[in-house]
Amino acid sequence: MSRRVAPDHRAAPTTPEPALFEILELIASVTAAASPYLPVFPSPRPDPVPACILCSLVTRAVTRGIRALFAEFVNDPESRLRIRSAHGFCREHTRLVASTGDVLGVAILYADLADQTVERWQRDAASPASSRWLGSRSRTAPCPACDLETEGDSRYCGALAAGLGEEAVWNGLEESAILCAAHVGKVAALAKREHAGKLLSLEAEKLHKLSEDLHETIRKHDYRYRNEEWGPERDAWLRALDRLTKP
Repeated sequence: MSRRVAPDHRAAPTTPEPALFEILELIASVTAAASPYLPVFPSPRPDPVPACILCSLVTRAVTRGIRALFAEFVNDPESRLRIRSAHGFCREHTRLVASTGDVLGVAILYADLADQTVERWQRDAASPASSRWLGSRSRTAPCPACDLETEGDSRYCGALAAGLGEEAVWNGLEESAILCAAHVGKVAALAKREHAGKLLSLEAEKLHKLSEDLHETIRKHDYRYRNEEWGPERDAWLRALDRLTKP
C-alpha cells in the first residue's frame, strides 16, 4: 500500500491574525466551561486540568503537523531526508507519534530509520575510531516535531503579544485564560511596553493567589487542621504544575 507523495507543507497560519483568532476561540471555550478545574483532591489519579492556552495551541499545531506527515508525506523524499537527518523524533514527540496509531506510516518511516542506523553502526564498527569520535558523529538535526513546536510557539506568542491591544483578549485573560510562567515571559518580551507591564501585573496577581492556595494546602496537611473542609486550594498543586513550567 502506497502513500501519496506531495511536497512538504506545514498548514499553519503565517500571520498573527489567524493565530489570534485561534487564541480567542480557545479563550471563549475555556470561559464557557462551567468549572475550569475539577475538585480532584484527594484522588491519587488527578483528573485532567486545562493547560496554558498557548501550550495547548502549540501542542495542537504539532499534532496536526505529525498527523499530516504520516497521512500524506511518508514517501516524500524531502520529508524522509529531514527525518533521516534527525535520526527520528525526540523521546517526548515519539510518544505523540505513537498516539496517532498510524501503524503503516510508522512502519514505513522507521524501517528506513532502522536500515539507516544499521548501516551507520556497521560503518562505524569497521573503523578504528575512539568513542569520542563516535560521539561527534552522532550529532543530528533537530527533531522535526521540535521544529514544529518552535515555529508554533513563536507564532502564537507573537499573535498574543500583538493582540494585547484588544479588549476581548484582556477580558479573556482576566476571566479564565491560563498562561504558564514561561509563556507570560515570552509574550511580555514581544509586547509593547505598556502591554507588557499590564500583563505582568495581571499574571503576578494570579500567581500570588495560587501561592496563597499552595500555602493553605501545606497548612491543611498539618495534623492539627486535617479535619478542615477543602476549598479552592484542593487543586492548587495541579495548577502549580500547570502554571510554573520551565522556560
